Amino acid sequence: MSIEILVGGKIPPDNVEELRKTFTAHVVTETEDPDALIAEVGPRVRGLVVPGFRGFDRAMLDKLPKVEMVSVWGAGISELDLDAARERNIVVTRTPDDSKVAVAELGLGLMLAAARWIPDSERVVRSGAWETDGYPRMGVGLAGRRCGIVALGVIGRFVAERAAAFGMSIAYFGPRKKVDVPYRFEPDLKTLAQQSDFMVLCCPDTPETRGLIDAEVLGALGPDGTLVNIARGPVVDEDALIEALEKGTIRAAALDVYANEPHVPERLRNSDRAVLVAHIGTQIQDVREKRKHFFIQNLQDHFAGRPIAQAARVLP
Repeated sequence: MSIEILVGGKIPPDNVEELRKTFTAHVVTETEDPDALIAEVGPRVRGLVVPGFRGFDRAMLDKLPKVEMVSVWGAGISELDLDAARERNIVVTRTPDDSKVAVAELGLGLMLAAARWIPDSERVVRSGAWETDGYPRMGVGLAGRRCGIVALGVIGRFVAERAAAFGMSIAYFGPRKKVDVPYRFEPDLKTLAQQSDFMVLCCPDTPETRGLIDAEVLGALGPDGTLVNIARGPVVDEDALIEALEKGTIRAAALDVYANEPHVPERLRNSDRAVLVAHIGTQIQDVREKRKHFFIQNLQDHFAGRPIAQAARVLP
């Protein structure tokens, strides 16, 4: 039998098929009892594959006593327990795939979709109602509007550049001021919300950011404000967001991520103020092809004793 790999989360089926050309892959999403699968194969597996947005924790690694490498499918590392991996000298890699550009582009797409009510207008056309009722719902433009960005990291900067190209003014909130950008720093989140027409969330999911966007922040964003979330679902208090949409506390929300994916609350799905997509931030062909190549190549290089590409290395 070839080297055994545990795939500890959902990755595209064609990626699993390609992985199996080289390795014996045990996939938790292919079984009704993932815990039983891990208990059976865990003592034997030498490699672990996880999607970046799910990551791994110490408890997972404890079930895999022989694992020597984790190949992350994706570029994100915020959900990885790197301390636990470091203690066992486990190699950790990721896929350098330009996904942050794709996420930023989707952010602008969501802004436009919510600004001009594009999905709602399309539904009216497809239903035939346009012929009889017209489409009276009024949108807003982006030019001259204020874009507030929560976390000016790599994705936040890409969003800022693209929003500025639409003629928007840019301000941002974060733990510290950036000295190498021309955008205005706002150290208070509620003030940023008050001063934004569109507030775009680009921050990681950490203990500090969970529930960051609560009822008070949404109230500060106000009835002319639109929330765009391309970060992580738990960053937003989802119940508070639903209430804000139902009461008209904010103008709209455009979301790629949710608190309990793939479950989306019915009240949120029924809101005509919400633009909703299925966590597709990195779901473009060039990014996904790079991911398929790199997550397997990293495993192959490690187990063949070859150097792993520097851009892919996380640990050591």
